[in-house]
Amino acid sequence: MDGAEFPYSVGPEDNPISFHMNVQDQIEMYKDNERRQNAPPVLPFELEQMNQLLSDTFVSLAELRNMLSKAKANENIADGAVNQINDKIDKINELILDIPCDLAKIAI
Repeated sequence: MDGAEFPYSVGPEDNPISFHMNVQDQIEMYKDNERRQNAPPVLPFELEQMNQLLSDTFVSLAELRNMLSKAKANENIADGAVNQINDKIDKINELILDIPCDLAKIAI
């Protein structure tokens, strides 16, 4: 039954499976993998609220910018004044976008 006419026959393996790692080696490997993994930063509750406040401020400034662009259509409002305000809003929003990265540095 060991011949080619019986392809599903089994017999003793000439080269038994060679396990290169024992249990202790596997435990060390998993602990090493665990050491390299980093959990996402967890912000204290007060700082998490700051992120929400910053995002609300960003949205409010974007709405203000839209209101100014609609007001710009009025011929009594000077374009230069609206453009100056829009530039300031853009600068503030750039700073607001940078603050969460700074907050992440003080995460625990």
